[in-house]
Amino acid sequence: MDYPYLTCREFKECVERFVKRYRSALEDSGTRVEQQTSSTGRQYLVLQRAVYTKRTVSTPVHNEENIEDDDPAGPVPEHIADDGTRIEYHTVYSATWRVPVLYVRVVTSSGEVVLDGERVCDMVTEDVEMRRAMAAVPFGGALGVTDHPELGVPFLYLHPCHTADLLRAVVAPSGQQEEIGQSVGPDEYLAAWLSLSGAAVGLTLPSIGYC
Repeated sequence: MDYPYLTCREFKECVERFVKRYRSALEDSGTRVEQQTSSTGRQYLVLQRAVYTKRTVSTPVHNEENIEDDDPAGPVPEHIADDGTRIEYHTVYSATWRVPVLYVRVVTSSGEVVLDGERVCDMVTEDVEMRRAMAAVPFGGALGVTDHPELGVPFLYLHPCHTADLLRAVVAPSGQQEEIGQSVGPDEYLAAWLSLSGAAVGLTLPSIGYC
């Protein structure tokens, strides 16, 4: 493997190994894992999970004279609910860049496809610190809209122009870990890449360690 670059065959192997290694942990956390094959025979990885939204819960209105100083009533409580909205992460091989490309879309319960990057980030998480962390990811500024190369419909995507440099900077090819401190081969290539790029769109992987 000419790390950080991949051939189409090497990408297929990376997808297969990722699915074998991470499927159980991801599905236990509520993320569906699929290895898809396009009409042209090319394989790609699909991760899909629910998008949870906050909804207001009604509470009784108290008369002012009946409110005790220690009355627990205050801000209207909220809870997290699954209204059928889902987010999809598609990892597709780019023969031009020779690296994976992440395609993202949110589909609401009404069937609306959300392609506004800022709105997607707002829907993915309501945690302010998490949003700041997502905004700080180098890929975040390169979020755009393009047609999915295998499905032919619009998706958000993270432009791959910085992928190779970022992978090269943080992880070393297998057998050369003394240069940087972490090695990565086919078993962990996609996990390393998704851990770096996925944070820009709210995707995190379960921590199961490197081999």
